[in-house]
Amino acid sequence: MNSSANLPADIPAVQTNASATATKKMMPTDQSMARKVLLFVFLAWVFDAADSTIYSLTLPLIREEFNLELSTMGYIASIFIFGTFLWAFLLPMLAEKKGRRIGMSACISIFSVSTALGGLASSAFLVGVSRFFTGLGGGAQWPIGAAYLSEMVPAKKRGFSMGIMQAGYPVGFFIAGGIFAAFSTWGWGWRACYLVLLLPILLCIPILASLKESPAWQQAVRNRQQGEVSTRGNDELSMRQRYRQLFEKKYRKYTFIAIALHVFGAIYSYGLVVWVPSSIMNDFHIDKVSTAQFVMVSWGVGTLGYLIAGPLADRIGRRPVLTIYTLLGLASIAYLNWLQSTHLAILSDLYVPGILIGMSLGVAGVYITYTSEIFPTHLRTLGLGFSVAVGKLTALFVPAVLGIIAQNTSVTLALLVSTVIGVLMIPAVYCGPETAGRAIDETID
Repeated sequence: MNSSANLPADIPAVQTNASATATKKMMPTDQSMARKVLLFVFLAWVFDAADSTIYSLTLPLIREEFNLELSTMGYIASIFIFGTFLWAFLLPMLAEKKGRRIGMSACISIFSVSTALGGLASSAFLVGVSRFFTGLGGGAQWPIGAAYLSEMVPAKKRGFSMGIMQAGYPVGFFIAGGIFAAFSTWGWGWRACYLVLLLPILLCIPILASLKESPAWQQAVRNRQQGEVSTRGNDELSMRQRYRQLFEKKYRKYTFIAIALHVFGAIYSYGLVVWVPSSIMNDFHIDKVSTAQFVMVSWGVGTLGYLIAGPLADRIGRRPVLTIYTLLGLASIAYLNWLQSTHLAILSDLYVPGILIGMSLGVAGVYITYTSEIFPTHLRTLGLGFSVAVGKLTALFVPAVLGIIAQNTSVTLALLVSTVIGVLMIPAVYCGPETAGRAIDETID
């Protein structure tokens, strides 16, 4: 039987070993396609960040409309994280079988539509439902998008490209801040902020149509067709086997490192993204428009942190840069706590720590780059998806716990707790090898 008969349409017939090797060598040389993929995943990160941040900005207004306590708002944020956990675990299976493009398009469609529906919510319960489905789309984007990009760019530019990808987050934060500030000024209310975020699904269609699949994924499909990894008639068993492979002796260490980085990274990042705007409004008594401007400046200038992190990690290594960025965030939150304790801080005093906090979020670009490099191609989206899912599951209770801490002390102190826990990323990354400059499958080999 011809093994190419059941291949997806955009995958050429089975190659010889020599031509397969040539394909893998050619993979990073298609600079035009690599740039298109980079643009696509960058925009996906922008829109995901805007969808995530709009809740943080509108949280006080939703709380006021539905007469909710801070702890309840924390629970809604936890529901969002549960959605990200669930789909980060499940959707990478689709990306392994049908391709990175299909997986990414599913992610963007789900979180765009769900966010827009949140603007129609008539109760706190429906807001929670909307945030859950928004989390479904955003959660799987990390492992699929990172795997797609890491397979399309050369090793010497991987950190730089991943840095640009992750820079989509502060750009998305900035856009969300702009939407909130403008709509608040115009008196349109918080609901309009959610409805306008349906637009990303339309913007991504022409880009998606022009993309090609990852050659590394295509080769993995050919290998499965030839029985090197699995057989077509045994896909379900193959998926279970590949999940078990993550804990085989050869890969176990890397799996646990990836899990640790995503656990502590999620606690670190979600604490800052969800609660910094509330800290500014509640603890420093800044009005909502000024808070939106603060977020726009802090997250906007913070984009430099993401852009610098990538090439710096390519130059001096992933592990040192992760250390620098994590400690920068810790120092910034500690300073914010000191300012809050004086009861004298004004808005202008908050911009320096705010910008440094925004820059420190670039650490996510470092650890997602690192964890995309320590798994082989046939396990990459599964390994990333599994570690992201476990990280989000562990972090599921973080917003709720931080909400309780904030209710009884201050939001700023709750931020310090999450940041201190996030520092545990440093010993975790030093348990593994340095990956800067290595070919995509070279680390384990």
